[in-house]
Amino acid sequence: MTASDSSANNSPQGRSNLTVRLITALMLAPLVLACVFAGGWPFTVLAIVLAIVSMLEFYELGRDRGIPGNIVVGLLALVALLVDYTLGAYLWLPLLFVVAGAAAYLLEMLRGTTAQRRGRVAVTLAGLAYAGFPSAFLIAIRAAPDGITWLLFIICVTWGTDTLAYFGGRWWGRRPLAPRISPKKTVEGALVGVAFGFAAGVAMLALAGKFTVATLALALLGPPLAVIGDLFESHVKRFFHAKDSHLSRLNLIPGHGGVLDRTDSLIWVTSLCYLYLLLAGLL
Repeated sequence: MTASDSSANNSPQGRSNLTVRLITALMLAPLVLACVFAGGWPFTVLAIVLAIVSMLEFYELGRDRGIPGNIVVGLLALVALLVDYTLGAYLWLPLLFVVAGAAAYLLEMLRGTTAQRRGRVAVTLAGLAYAGFPSAFLIAIRAAPDGITWLLFIICVTWGTDTLAYFGGRWWGRRPLAPRISPKKTVEGALVGVAFGFAAGVAMLALAGKFTVATLALALLGPPLAVIGDLFESHVKRFFHAKDSHLSRLNLIPGHGGVLDRTDSLIWVTSLCYLYLLLAGLL
């Protein structure tokens, strides 16, 4: 965030947006945590809803470039992906993507040029993977032994990194982190966010009795990946010429953009944690 960006955030409009963000966070955070602690169908429903909305937002991004994803194919494939993953039918996943790609291409044959059809198929499959796999990972992690601990670790790392990166950028941000991708993000904000995300992750691991050399590495990698996930989402939006990811005429998270804008860091940290648990034989 540059000096001018900091001034903009301290303007009446910036303070008003911050108020909306805080109110929304205070309303949604208890709901998310309640589903996490409840587990079972409440958490599964939450993960499925996040997956569906995230995928639809991704497809909406493609619309600005004339290459929206195929919603019918995407939704059917998403349901199949989550069911297959829940049942452990991993061998079917490559076939699922082949069938989804072929179906999307056939349905798009009557629309646009060959390049546009290929673009729509690519967006269909990319949205399916980007929204589907992390949601499947979340469901698998919650069902694992001590799954609630690992989900709380993911939340501590992502929320801690995102929140303190935001405030660190507002208070001390001067040097742009990646001006071509996201001009408002700063080096100072990222460093504050990473430090706090690491501290929050370590605290959660220590409280749960899970602090080891291996989990220390997990806590070290998580916050930088959260920052990378945020930048990656910004890059995707820039590619699609979009300011944020929310669905047209549907502002589900006031002050925060769309669901993808709020879960961009979560996607990467969840994937990291899932990989660790899988390799450690804890899933």
